[in-house]
Amino acid sequence: MKNARAPLSDPLALLGAVLAIEFAWLPALCLVGGHPAWPLFMGLVGLPVLELAAGDYQGPIPHWNFWVLRVILIGITVQGLLGAYWAQHYPWWLVVLAGAGSGYAAGSSGNALGHELGHSRNAWDRRLAKWFFTTVCFGHYTQEHGAGHHVLVGTPKDSLFTNVHDTLTTFSKRNMVKQLRRGIEIARARGNLWSEVYGPAFFYGVLNAGMLALAGWKGVLFLTVQTLVMYLVDASITFIQHWALYRKTVGGRYERIGPQHTWDCRNWITTLVSFNNCRHADHHLHPGKDLNALALTPSAPQLPYGYAVMGTLANVPSLFRRVMERVPGAKLNRSPGT
Repeated sequence: MKNARAPLSDPLALLGAVLAIEFAWLPALCLVGGHPAWPLFMGLVGLPVLELAAGDYQGPIPHWNFWVLRVILIGITVQGLLGAYWAQHYPWWLVVLAGAGSGYAAGSSGNALGHELGHSRNAWDRRLAKWFFTTVCFGHYTQEHGAGHHVLVGTPKDSLFTNVHDTLTTFSKRNMVKQLRRGIEIARARGNLWSEVYGPAFFYGVLNAGMLALAGWKGVLFLTVQTLVMYLVDASITFIQHWALYRKTVGGRYERIGPQHTWDCRNWITTLVSFNNCRHADHHLHPGKDLNALALTPSAPQLPYGYAVMGTLANVPSLFRRVMERVPGAKLNRSPGT
């Protein structure tokens, strides 16, 4: 069966929608259930197992109403704040585990929805994305992504540019700094440094100060861990999406962006929990498409497994590289520099 859009009257599409929402709101559900450490376990173990179990099966995908997506992102934002407030009642080690689980949800589901709404032509959607990213100290992302990454993808100036020798560790260290610098550069050129970079960072500091007053140092610890893990999950996903793919120079200029410049993913579970964000080649070819319209691009290099499995493999560089280099048709960047 092909990954086709289906109404929620389709039982499998409904199951997929429930799975996506449950995964996005898992920290809140586990907080209510009294098991705040479970989201991290489900992200690191449960999700990869589901992806492997799905294998090459491509079931129906729910058609998402954008109001539903907005509510889901608001829920992800609020659950992080509630988790930080409630952290005052946990021992410090449970605060770390709970914050990491909330960061996993923010870096995967939250990032996917923030990315989508950040591309929206609706100004309130873009504001909602900015508010979410501000709570995890990533406010510079929305502008840098559109005006930086989408323009520079596959070139050395892009914050996500890699070669086959890069590991997730080397990429993460470089990416975080390069993305911030590119965000500052773009904002300075556009004259909106405060609204796009410094303002969100300032309000993240205000948020931490407020949480310190409300929940003490454990609330701040929760927010800090959530932010760090969100960055790591985001780096893992973007590393997988663009690893070692590059644009050639033709006549002194970079070739046009094509399907060969982005890794696509066919895994059904990844497609569901990423809200179609894993159809990444089509997104780069047609940035104006909303997530319901994104389709698989057969001519793009295809990831062997879903994002959670590939993210796990990326922590073992030699194994990750061996698996990725076996993908047929992928033209990899083997230059020593980035």
